[in-house]
Amino acid sequence: MNFLDSFFGATPHEDVTPAPYVAPLERRDYAAAVPLLTAAMRQDDARAMGLMAALSALGRGVNKDPIEACCWFRQAATRGHVPSQAALGMCLAAGLGAPADNKEAAYWLYRAGTAGNLQAIEVLGALAYRDNSVVVH
Repeated sequence: MNFLDSFFGATPHEDVTPAPYVAPLERRDYAAAVPLLTAAMRQDDARAMGLMAALSALGRGVNKDPIEACCWFRQAATRGHVPSQAALGMCLAAGLGAPADNKEAAYWLYRAGTAGNLQAIEVLGALAYRDNSVVVH
């Protein structure tokens, strides 16, 4: 499973209603998916924002742009999209697309972890081990 594939799985708290952009993404038809994602993002669809961030991070269907990816992950994360919360935390921990910020990274990883994202819990543990100023509650 690659990074983008993880966004298709719903977390326990996420709506799983099929969206028009899912089918083209599943068949990796990015030319068809990007306009559908863009339209959904205009409707404040957090999942679409997270998916667009993943496409931007990977350069699939759009130019590879880690700064743009981090911005979209943040937009989706603040709207409660758990995979984007985890991804934003990872970006902030690694300094990808934004300056490294372990405390903010820990915040987003903790939020995603408490919502059931196991990868966020793993990364948060590694971050806390690496940086003893990160306090995990």
